[in-house]
Amino acid sequence: MSSARDITAKIRPPRAVFLNHPLGNAVGRPSEPDQQRAVLRTALGLLESATEPGVIVDLAFRWPDDTCVLKLNEQYEREAGIVLRQRSEGEYDVDPSTGECRH
Repeated sequence: MSSARDITAKIRPPRAVFLNHPLGNAVGRPSEPDQQRAVLRTALGLLESATEPGVIVDLAFRWPDDTCVLKLNEQYEREAGIVLRQRSEGEYDVDPSTGECRH
């Protein structure tokens, strides 16, 4: 299951379903178990119906409120500066020889 179609297409998993939902909400809105079950059933159906490797199926479920996505994007843009500062100041960096996080 993916909420980032462009990344999924680059990774090329054996099969995937895409939902245009905010990250962290891949199966639907919180407190809506009927919709979440419907999304999961549809996604699991891909296990039987996908016949070609690398297929990405766009599910028809839609997030009802675009303002949530806009708010998330604004938050990510605000936090991008923090991440850049931490990287430039070496607060959080990765050691290239070990791949471990340095603080």
